[in-house]
Amino acid sequence: MSTGNANGPAGGTSKFKISEAILKTGQLDRMKSWYTRMLGVGPYFEHSPPEGSKPADFGGQTRATDLRMCFFRLSEDFPFVQTIGIFEEPGTLESPEKRNPGLHHLQLMAASLDDLCDKYEELRDAGLKPHRSANHGMMTSFYYRDPDNNVVEITVQNFATFDEMATFMASEGFRDDPSGDEIEPDTFVGWFRKGVPVDELTRLNRDKR
Repeated sequence: MSTGNANGPAGGTSKFKISEAILKTGQLDRMKSWYTRMLGVGPYFEHSPPEGSKPADFGGQTRATDLRMCFFRLSEDFPFVQTIGIFEEPGTLESPEKRNPGLHHLQLMAASLDDLCDKYEELRDAGLKPHRSANHGMMTSFYYRDPDNNVVEITVQNFATFDEMATFMASEGFRDDPSGDEIEPDTFVGWFRKGVPVDELTRLNRDKR
């Protein structure tokens, strides 16, 4: 594990908080519909440039003004508001190659396991099922693919406090296997609905051996 570098020590927290994640797409309408269902809210802002206009280039970056785009608000904790934006960039491929650099996945945090299971059932009943589900030890997660093949993880904390989570992540078991256990989502949610205690439900198999 890293012990730090010339720019600062390892660990701790930055003064900066992630406030915006912008996804680039060639199919804004499909992406907007998918994220509206996933997030449970519609965009709070949308914009379209005049028809026929061409995006200007600013050091290899295009401006929101020059693109069809929308913003979804996740948090109003000003000044650290959290936003997901979708920009329709002309010429963007609908399915980027896996070998290309870029976003690995986007994580969305639920407030409780009940909320996570509610969302899973809502999406499942709408025909959206995760391609992967896992108990990572410190979190339980369901992974979905948006219309552009980006991976979106919806997750919940398995511990009640940050200190408990940090202690678990410092353990040898987590360092050796940060992925944890793959789970079958319908079975997992079914156990939760039947009243299996959360601490038992989220205990890793390796801890049971």
